[in-house]
Amino acid sequence: MHLELLSEGWSEQLLQFELQNKEWFESMIPSREIDFYSLEGVKEHIQLFLLEYKAKTLIPMLIVDDSGIILGRVNVSNVDYRKKLGHIGYRVGKNFTNRGLAKFAVANMTRIVEKLEILELVAYASTTNLASQKVLLANGFKPIDLVSNYAELNGNPINCIEFQLSIK
Repeated sequence: MHLELLSEGWSEQLLQFELQNKEWFESMIPSREIDFYSLEGVKEHIQLFLLEYKAKTLIPMLIVDDSGIILGRVNVSNVDYRKKLGHIGYRVGKNFTNRGLAKFAVANMTRIVEKLEILELVAYASTTNLASQKVLLANGFKPIDLVSNYAELNGNPINCIEFQLSIK
């Protein structure tokens, strides 16, 4: 298993991954726009992410197994090199949970951003998503704040814990 930079060559497989896990992801996080769930929508998504990558504000990675299957995604967004700060987020496919993938992805992404001299990562985990909280804690993140009404899911507010990791 390894992390691989998102690229247009992954469009079809990423669409399948997102479609297969749509219901699973939407049970925990707000849904994507309906236009995303088409080959053209995924290609536009990738192009946007690659523009942000070239602008050095986003690091979009895929979690890929040794046979080239997408298992999940991990991104560092809102990268601010002046503040040496970024926000990390991740998602793992339903069929690949409880295998340490998220823990692996966060650990590896932390090493990547450290080489880029990003010294602080911020993450948010729903108060009800204990698995995500465990991933962050296992990677050295510390809970620093409770954020009420962070987002909305099916008309209900989502409360999140803000986590922070100081690298070095």
